[in-house]
Amino acid sequence: MELTGGSRARLDVSTGTGGSLMVELAGELDLASLPDVAAPLDGLLARRPQPVVLELTDLTFLDSSGVAVLVRIANHFQQVRTRSATEPVRRVIEVLGLAGRFGLDGA
Repeated sequence: MELTGGSRARLDVSTGTGGSLMVELAGELDLASLPDVAAPLDGLLARRPQPVVLELTDLTFLDSSGVAVLVRIANHFQQVRTRSATEPVRRVIEVLGLAGRFGLDGA
């Protein structure tokens, strides 16, 4: 997932196999990049609760603002699974004790 147009972060939503929503996050998700994901996040949170898979392969960094985005998604959809988190992102999630809540692979 390439970032374009000066964006620092990106959030894309698609339907995965089995009907789960696939939410792909990329780039650096922090306070400065929240405007880049605000509109797609609002659209995502307008959907009915259903199983969600967070794809974090291309998410290279997140601060507390980025964690708040993940928490908002998890709170809205309840049934969340995370796969392919980069090591820095995985560490943040684990240190905060959120691996189980986000369904982090290997947690």
